[in-house]
Amino acid sequence: MPESQPSDDQPVDGRRLRYAGRREQLLRAVTDYVLEHGTTAVAMRPLAKAVGVSHAALLHHFGSKNELLSTVVENLRRESMPAELAHFATAGAGEIDPTEVMRAWWAARTAPDELPRFRLTLEVFAQALLEPDEHRRFLTHFVDDWLTAFERIVLRAGCPPDQASLYATLVLAQIRGLLLHLLATGDRAHVDRAFDLFVDENRARMRRWREGQLPELPSRVPTAPALAVPALPETDPEPPALPKPGAGV
Repeated sequence: MPESQPSDDQPVDGRRLRYAGRREQLLRAVTDYVLEHGTTAVAMRPLAKAVGVSHAALLHHFGSKNELLSTVVENLRRESMPAELAHFATAGAGEIDPTEVMRAWWAARTAPDELPRFRLTLEVFAQALLEPDEHRRFLTHFVDDWLTAFERIVLRAGCPPDQASLYATLVLAQIRGLLLHLLATGDRAHVDRAFDLFVDENRARMRRWREGQLPELPSRVPTAPALAVPALPETDPEPPALPKPGAGV
């Protein structure tokens, strides 16, 4: 008979499992562990021991390591989407100013104790780019879901429909770029000022949309002219003649 695997009700290292039937609590414990240790240091057996479950129970709840990391990041992603912004994207503008919502989101999510969440997301994103087939669910959430939300937002703010996808991509890339710069430099004052400039520019753009000033975007980005590279000589030039012995230098 095959060896039976320990269940959630069996003791592990002399302890009864704390998370039997409570997957959300287990997910929080796993998330805290991954935030502290990063993705590269995560191995399923040490993780299971650290959070007080059996290895089999961890596999039962999350499957492979890649699935576990995707679940952790998805949990963080759900928390990172501002509720007001999601409401604006789905239920209508109302009295909500999306730029002010983004200011509040930025202040909350760039707090020192919150930045490790974005750092973890970047770790998983880098791994997903190397193994896209193994992280398809994560890439869908990290890219497509946010782009869909921002596209709905800019549409409700008056963006021309044929430009909504482009502006959504631009907004998302700028926000994540600023977060990356903050992580890399730690210069909060400088990055905060850059974010304020980003918000002000978007508010002005949305005002122009509401006023009917809809600039046309180029159908394609013009390519830069090729740099002129001087042609190399077909043969090496002859070396200069050496001075004859006794000649003055």
